[in-house]
Amino acid sequence: MTGVQTCALPISQIGSRTVRVAVLDTGLDMSHPDIQGSPNIAAGVDLINNPERGGDADGVDADANDAGDRCGTAAENSYHGTHVAGTIGAAVTNDRRGFAGGAWDVTVIPVRVLGRCGGELADIVSGIRWAAGIAPAVNAAGQQIVNRNPADIINMSLSIQATCPASMQAAIDAAVARNVVVVVAAGNKANQARLYAPAN
Repeated sequence: MTGVQTCALPISQIGSRTVRVAVLDTGLDMSHPDIQGSPNIAAGVDLINNPERGGDADGVDADANDAGDRCGTAAENSYHGTHVAGTIGAAVTNDRRGFAGGAWDVTVIPVRVLGRCGGELADIVSGIRWAAGIAPAVNAAGQQIVNRNPADIINMSLSIQATCPASMQAAIDAAVARNVVVVVAAGNKANQARLYAPAN
């Protein structure tokens, strides 16, 4: 065929450890066999202020372990953050168990902003700012938790059915101003992205 060009695709895309991806979600199950001891995981943070929502009997701290997000009569936790981080590349690969993520040599930074029955806007906004290295987290004792590995990419597989709140838009704008790529969920439940923040 004339006029058709082909391009050679690389055989493997493994990512780079220098690329830092912050996953704002339910945290990360650090005991998961694919993640335990993974060199792909950097220090994260738990930004859930409400201990009841957090489910771990404390507030903001440096422990991003997923303490659960079940709600109401649900008997099980989703471990959604672990799923998302694993899809990105949190797991060690070439170990003949589990699966390899899309870019399995990146650095994943777990940022826990979702807990029991969802999350709070203020915690998500704090998560964006912390992940981008804009502002430290502050625990109940007034101690600062500084992000030593500001993200190149922020992933938010979350949504609220509303116009994007001004505080969320400002945090995203501030992150983008630092050349952070912000990736968000869109199209869940076959609905229009314009109806959900932060996709809208």
